[in-house]
Amino acid sequence: MKKLVRGLLTRTFFVAVLALLQVGLIVGLVLWLGARSSWVYLALVVVSVLIVLTMLDRDDINPSYRLMWIAIIVFLPPTGTLFYLFWGQRSVNCAAARRYKASAARGAEALGQDPALLRALAVRHGKLVRCAAYLARHAGAPLYADTLCEYYPLGEAFLPPLLEELSRAKRFIFMEYFIIEGGYMWDAILDLLKAKAASGLDVRVLYDAFGSMFTLPENYADTLRAAGIKCVPFSPVRLSRHVGDYVMLNHRDHRKITVIDGNVAFTGGLNLADEYINRKKRFGVWKDTGLMLRGSGVYSMTVGFLAMWDYLTGSESDFAACAPTLRYASDGFVQPYFDSPLDTETVAENAYLNVLQQAQRYVYIVTPYLIVDNEMLTALRLAARGGVDVRLITPGVPDKWYAYWVTQSYYKTLLEAGVRIFQYTPGFIHAKMYVSDDEAAVVGSANMDYRSLYLHFENCCAFYGGHMVEDVKADLLAAMEAGREVSLADVAHTPLPKQLVQSFLRIFSPLM
Repeated sequence: MKKLVRGLLTRTFFVAVLALLQVGLIVGLVLWLGARSSWVYLALVVVSVLIVLTMLDRDDINPSYRLMWIAIIVFLPPTGTLFYLFWGQRSVNCAAARRYKASAARGAEALGQDPALLRALAVRHGKLVRCAAYLARHAGAPLYADTLCEYYPLGEAFLPPLLEELSRAKRFIFMEYFIIEGGYMWDAILDLLKAKAASGLDVRVLYDAFGSMFTLPENYADTLRAAGIKCVPFSPVRLSRHVGDYVMLNHRDHRKITVIDGNVAFTGGLNLADEYINRKKRFGVWKDTGLMLRGSGVYSMTVGFLAMWDYLTGSESDFAACAPTLRYASDGFVQPYFDSPLDTETVAENAYLNVLQQAQRYVYIVTPYLIVDNEMLTALRLAARGGVDVRLITPGVPDKWYAYWVTQSYYKTLLEAGVRIFQYTPGFIHAKMYVSDDEAAVVGSANMDYRSLYLHFENCCAFYGGHMVEDVKADLLAAMEAGREVSLADVAHTPLPKQLVQSFLRIFSPLM
């Protein structure tokens, strides 16, 4: 039943349904209106064209995204128009979206940027001030110092410190994840959560109802609540009289956050399932990365979690009561930030573009999915043509064949521009990271695909200077060494049928 429900809620299913409705509409018009059916259908086409003209007049719609929706609207009038109005608009303004925006605004107001830190960053890493200032102004993400950071190159290294810090919790534990699945990893965490809740700690868990649909039993939130753990699934599949609730089904909570006592936080690319720590083999070696923060920088992650919690529960958290109480000396700056799909500010993509645009010597990037828009593709090619050593690391073993084929469809144009591409042949690489010029790095949950950059709630951390940048660089160099470099000769041997399928998939890649 879960597989059926999840299949029925995909956009692929909706496209198929709309195509059938389109056929039914045409047949129905002919049978019902006879000779006048062509005039009625022409009127529907005119309405669709007006919608297309409205899209063309907007500057905030990505060209690739615009092209796909124009094709759907033109070839499927009027059902394609309904699909666009339901799931295609970038800015969502339903009641649910307004509630989230209000909650996020409260969180941003609670966080304030210390101007002295931006000035200090300008002294040590002058060219990166623009990156930090953008996130501070447009993502409500302050820059911090006095924050210790630790990097974990594999899930196996991430779990032990996570369990250790959970066992030390004294006040509260907040966890927010896209996927949770029973097994060694989650069971070990859950035992600690139950014990802490029983001892009186405030333990809260958010999980994405769609992402965890196959991995958790039905009504799992009730099971956790019975154990004393406060739990809310994000956007569960259920009947509603509010149209906005169905619109919100397209926007998933892809974040990965653990906050402990306001002083310690964990994040990265890892969900809470055994493949992420290689206890369960699915696609060879599963390489993912994570990090731990201690100190001031944790506050942004705490507030980000609470803003989501308030949106889902209707409460108003006292952010200051959860502020960090500890400070640490650090060798660099950290800037945790969040992205929401409910506005037109593509924070995650812009943060990546800022790193690319400021790079002078090199940019190394790892992503499990390379399904990018024209802006990102242009920035990658322009940086490489300008003499920057641009390298991409993608999986050698895919988890989704269609995403893998679309990823490979970009190889030729990137290689011709001078970008070097490596496939991680030991298995599937799920990490999402940038590192540049020994000065900047980004680690987080945002893939380089349309879903992460346009449709998901995401969180990342930017690092400026210090050992975190060095650790990320060393890990990416090791991943390249373990993988295989792709050449233009490899791309030239792509079979023609595969090329044709790739071309088709590229048109509809924003749906993936």
